Amino acid sequence: MTSDRLSAAGRVAARALPAAVTAVAAALALRRLDDFDTWWHLASGRWIVTHGEVPRTDVLSFTVPDHPWINLQWLYDVALYGLYGIGGADLLVLTAAAAFATTVWLTVRNMRLWVGDVGAALLGLWVVFVAEERFIIRPEMVSFLLLEVVLWLLMTARAGGGTRLWLLVPVMLLWVNCHSLFIIGLFCIGCVTAGALVAQAAPMILPASWRSASRWEPDVLRRLLVAAAASAAVTVLNPYLLEGVLFPMKLLSRIDGSSSAFQAIGEFRRPFSGYFTTFAISAYQSFFIAACAVVVIAGLVALVARRRRDDAPLPGFDIGLVAMFAGLAYLSLLARRNIGVFVFGAAPVVAVCLAVIGAAFSPGAQRAMRRAASLSAPATLAAGLLLVFAVASNGYYRRSGVTHEFGLGTLETNFPINASAFAAEAGLPGRLYNDLTAGGYLTWSSGVEGGVFIDGRLEVYDTEFFSAYLSAMSNVPAWQRQVDDLGINTVLLFHRWANRHRLIQALARDPAWSLVYHDEVAIVFVRTAGHADVIARAREQYPAWGQRTTDRIDAPVSSWQAPIGRIVAMTSYAQLMSTLGAPAEALGLYEKMLGYDLTSADEARVRTRLGIYTARQGRREVARMHFEKALELDPDNRRVQQFLQELGG
Repeated sequence: MTSDRLSAAGRVAARALPAAVTAVAAALALRRLDDFDTWWHLASGRWIVTHGEVPRTDVLSFTVPDHPWINLQWLYDVALYGLYGIGGADLLVLTAAAAFATTVWLTVRNMRLWVGDVGAALLGLWVVFVAEERFIIRPEMVSFLLLEVVLWLLMTARAGGGTRLWLLVPVMLLWVNCHSLFIIGLFCIGCVTAGALVAQAAPMILPASWRSASRWEPDVLRRLLVAAAASAAVTVLNPYLLEGVLFPMKLLSRIDGSSSAFQAIGEFRRPFSGYFTTFAISAYQSFFIAACAVVVIAGLVALVARRRRDDAPLPGFDIGLVAMFAGLAYLSLLARRNIGVFVFGAAPVVAVCLAVIGAAFSPGAQRAMRRAASLSAPATLAAGLLLVFAVASNGYYRRSGVTHEFGLGTLETNFPINASAFAAEAGLPGRLYNDLTAGGYLTWSSGVEGGVFIDGRLEVYDTEFFSAYLSAMSNVPAWQRQVDDLGINTVLLFHRWANRHRLIQALARDPAWSLVYHDEVAIVFVRTAGHADVIARAREQYPAWGQRTTDRIDAPVSSWQAPIGRIVAMTSYAQLMSTLGAPAEALGLYEKMLGYDLTSADEARVRTRLGIYTARQGRREVARMHFEKALELDPDNRRVQQFLQELGG
């Protein structure tokens, strides 16, 4: 193929890259409903529609009915409930995919103004890798989209004379009634406005190149000031007025590390803490370091660079945008839940800074870079298409170790759907004790009347309550006192997390509690005293439900998609069986798992468990075989090495 044909192919591929990046984002967002908090948003929307008002105190749990509930996402909740009523979980998944794909498209559009199609696509893919951890059916799907709209309005305002800046007002009015992250929009508007004012009113404190890049023409600046003031004022138009505007400040106490209790929540951990480092976190860490370096280098380049030979001005190092970048970067360091808002807000600024750096090169070097970008476009396009297939086949999730599945509907292994239905059929008595993970779904569809003990609305459950909940979970006598004081009669626990197992084991051994149900997701106990008839009825009904669990586990799986949910469910159920003192059942589940195409890490873990169980049964040769295969897959596993030594291997 000639050089001209290569260049032509590169140009065609480059024009297709924004669509390819958007397709990758859509594929990653098109995942079965799997977020624990989606359900309480649905329950909130249902309550608001049913009662015709926005609640001001807790209405979903019985434990803290006096606690204030600043539900700024009320409009999002109502819309979500409406969509669910029309098309169920399928429509929610499609809507989320559309929202996140549109956000990524806008992000790429904002960046290509500065770094072209190929540069914007490469940065866009990086953004997608970081943000996909937050591609969940929560209000972020609105906040990310509105953030990009705000950035587009601000970053294109000077070129268009500021005539579109008035759109900031309705955007902020919508945002404040959909999510508490509206404060990020105000922050971005405030940073750009402050930068323009400093450049105008105090020019001597800025280097000349920074000042010229940050200045706005007087007429445009006046429009910006009016739009900024109106945008801030309109946020008061929420159900809670000024209290709602100030509410995001309260949420900082959940992520700033001031309360150790909330650090037990994974998404509140700092992204550089080393906790559960996924692909997304690794991508964030590298993006954070690279982005900070680019901004610093651009600032230095802007200080020393001259105008290009054609006297066109260099792309600007706008101090307002840089201040915005710094604020979002700091926010992302506080909690991993903020990495999405950081990367979507920072990427356009990084693109501007790359343009500042690139403009300092000679015209010949710039032409060479553009040619290299054009030649690399076909390979980048092909990589994007392969990534879409990897996501659709669940291969991406299989390698990243997260519990997501591509497709529509609900990932049932994440929710106590069957346990709740069993509780309703058996007529299990209230009040209900549930853990945080199960609480979200139970607000929506609980088989026990009277509300939940706790759910994911951590703005409702204050530090004292949440600390007591966590402490009691690991202290069985304290837990018993807590449930006795509250008159708890039914206990439903999501058993995947290991910190529930001590309590489960204690309840299984305590004659004061009777085990009536368990499946691959949840386990249910009923207080023995005073509930003999209920327990007898539940145990009579359970065999049919137990058979349904077996049928789900044994059902055929897709021939082309990795069964992420099935593997997680079987692992969780095997761990539960072990906790309940039923090793034979656990052994059978682990043996079935070997029939799946496991990753090396997963197979090593399964074979280690099989080795332990078979060794306890006296089947030393079988145990040695499993340990040896586990060691082949994980050569540095000292635990397996020790087991082999004990077997004489």
